Amino acid sequence: MRLLGAGLLADGVRRIARRSATRRALGASIVLGVIEFGAGLNMLERAPISPRTLYRVVAPVYDPIMPLWRDWLHRDATRAFDDALRTWCRPGSHVLDLACGTGAVLECLLAIGAPLASYTGVDQSAPMLDRARAKFGAMPNAAFEPLDLRSGSLPAGPYDLIASAWALEHLPDPGQVIASAAERLRPGGVLVLLFEADGNSWRERSLRRVWRFLAVRLIPAREYAAWPGATSIQRFGAAGPSAVVLIAAPTTST
Repeated sequence: MRLLGAGLLADGVRRIARRSATRRALGASIVLGVIEFGAGLNMLERAPISPRTLYRVVAPVYDPIMPLWRDWLHRDATRAFDDALRTWCRPGSHVLDLACGTGAVLECLLAIGAPLASYTGVDQSAPMLDRARAKFGAMPNAAFEPLDLRSGSLPAGPYDLIASAWALEHLPDPGQVIASAAERLRPGGVLVLLFEADGNSWRERSLRRVWRFLAVRLIPAREYAAWPGATSIQRFGAAGPSAVVLIAAPTTST
């Protein structure tokens, strides 16, 4: 079903983009293309791909394509996230990275010269962790561990900074993970989170079905605004796919 859905989707796009000799032929091509595009989306929605499968497929090309995501689709959100890491990663910080992937957050921390005492990255994807270890395995204070965030069990900590980028939207209940993470913070510790959010723009509404195929659930504002300790919420990309940088300083951290 996935192959057929992807084929219909691609054929629909091809027909919509086609340039025909006559207006009637062009109109017929667009109508048929829209029908095929819609049918393809319906099929893909019914056979979503799991995050584990998705990242096993994209692991070999994740690092090469990440600059397009960071610098083109979400440039402003990425800069705000990097600035938040720079602000909140204080000297001697112990850092936990939720769904670390190939180590993009650690790479950012090193680029900004963050003085880390330790870094722990957790992820459910073995291929992504393998690539992270290949890049940063020689760092004596860095560790990468297999962990499915949906299990509800996080490393004990405590941590001064808990970060996450482009992961929470893959979870059925990200608020539960955030509440658990808040309990792993030292007094004065913070969470710095970057994720995709739901919205009402035409582009967001049209992309929801594609995201559902990719096991992405865009997080609504009413949900992330209620996360424990949310002190700063910045939203970017109002005209397209929205991203949120959220900083939380839960008062319950111990």
